[in-house]
Amino acid sequence: MEREWELQATCRHEDPDLWFSKRSVAEAKRICLEVCPVQVQCLEAVLARESQTADTMRAGIIAGLTGAQRAALAAERREQVPVEKRQAPPGAGRPPAPCGTRSAYNRHIRKGEKPCRPCNEANNAAYALYRATGSTKVATGR
Repeated sequence: MEREWELQATCRHEDPDLWFSKRSVAEAKRICLEVCPVQVQCLEAVLARESQTADTMRAGIIAGLTGAQRAALAAERREQVPVEKRQAPPGAGRPPAPCGTRSAYNRHIRKGEKPCRPCNEANNAAYALYRATGSTKVATGR
């Protein structure tokens, strides 16, 4: 079991309200930072668990930090990751649409390139279909 450390957490034996009351912030922090033997594991687990949580939704004292402190720490860690590691690796995702399609025409435009002749023709055909039918969807014949 990868979360066996939770069995050693000091907070398991404390009143849960202690971690969410403004009156007991100092006591909760003291227990986490000075008494708890698994504070580091707890911090890593909560940062992973809250990775998709809005900063304003992080509540309580967890691993000795307030929600705002955890949000700041998470933001600091994100900034330390190099940009190239944040982006998808080359070859990930779909391959680009081949020239001669309307998608390729739009890609040329997005990149500020002059569209090639096959892409221009595909775009003109799609526009003509739209003018004629009011839709870019191909009729299925049903």
